[in-house]
Amino acid sequence: MKRSADPTEIDFYGAVVCELRQPLTAITGGIQLAMRFVETDPSRATQMLDQVAIELARMDQLLVELRDRARDAAHAEALFKG
Repeated sequence: MKRSADPTEIDFYGAVVCELRQPLTAITGGIQLAMRFVETDPSRATQMLDQVAIELARMDQLLVELRDRARDAAHAEALFKG
């Protein structure tokens, strides 16, 4: 039996994808720029890599929050289940 898609759940996953895609885009661009500048402007390459590190930390925080919310939802469901 297929489970019908809950619009709230679809919205949630869409928001998660959007939130994770933003830092990934910044990371990809930062790495590309750092590779371009590594020989000609090492200082600029370092700045780009610093920005990549910031975006990676942001992504890690988003994933921690997502995990915690999933864990909370699982506990709530178990608590209120028959």
